Formats: sequence, C-alpha cells, structure tokens
Amino acid sequence: MNNPIELEQFIQRHYTTICTIALKFVGSSDIAQDIAQDVIVKFWENRKQYKTLESVENFLFIMTRNESLNYIRSIKRENDRYKQIYPSEQDDTDILDKIIEEEANQILIHAIRQLPPQSERIIHLTLAGNNVKEIAEILAVSVNTVRTLKYGAIRKLREYFIARNYNAEF
Repeated sequence: MNNPIELEQFIQRHYTTICTIALKFVGSSDIAQDIAQDVIVKFWENRKQYKTLESVENFLFIMTRNESLNYIRSIKRENDRYKQIYPSEQDDTDILDKIIEEEANQILIHAIRQLPPQSERIIHLTLAGNNVKEIAEILAVSVNTVRTLKYGAIRKLREYFIARNYNAEF
C-alpha cells in the first residue's frame, strides 16, 4: 500500500462511510468531511501498524468515533473558555434591561416631582401598593378626593411624557 492508486482506492472504499459516521456524531457535513479526512490521513500514515487488524472497517469506525468525540469535547472546552472570558448575551441583556429600567424609573421620579405636593404623595403611595381607600386613610381625606387627585396626577404625567416624546401607558 505505498502507491497513490492504493490510497485513492482506500479513500473511495471508506470515505463515504467515515463521513456518515462522523455526521451522526457532529451533525455538520463540513465538519464530518474534515474528520473523515483526518481519520484517513492518520490511518494511512500508520497503516503498517494496522496490518494485523481483523477488520479495517471496525477500526475506522472506532477512529471516527474517537475523532468526532474529540471534536465535540474541543468545541465544549472552547465554548466554556469563551463564556469565562466574555459574559453571555443573556447577561448583557439582563444588564441592558436593568439600565433601561433604572433610566425609566429616574424619568418617572422626575415627572412625579413636577406634580403638586398632594398629587405627588398620592402617586408615591399608589406606587407603594396602596389602594385608594388606604391612601384616603393615610392622608385623612375622602376617597373621592384621592380619586380626583390621582386621576389629575395621571393625566399630568401622561402630558409630561407626551410632551417629551416618551411612550408611556397608564
């Protein structure tokens, strides 16, 4: 098995099978072809050691499986290293969401500070989770007064956001 014709015959006989086996492991035909090429080259370079093999096909299957698993492991290691070096996109998204939320809160706080004092207090109590009746008790005013002031405050906040081209839904 020293001449190029023998190598060509070997490739014709085994290449497709090796590619098919590798493809089942790695899921990519391009990578499977690379693995098949590596397996053929390694086998061919060391063919003198394998003269006593009972089944070349079984040995090629084992080589292909091992090369495929090595590839999968190397990709996993590379991905793990990448995750350590660079924060994941999900982390970036979480950070961006928090920044946007904080900016929106600051805009809302600024808008609330523009309200008359009683309306500002009603909005703060509302944002703290109090209902109209609880707010009326805290402020010692009627429920209707709270509703009227709350409605007016929301209207003024809406106008504030519209005037600044903020899209806000209340």
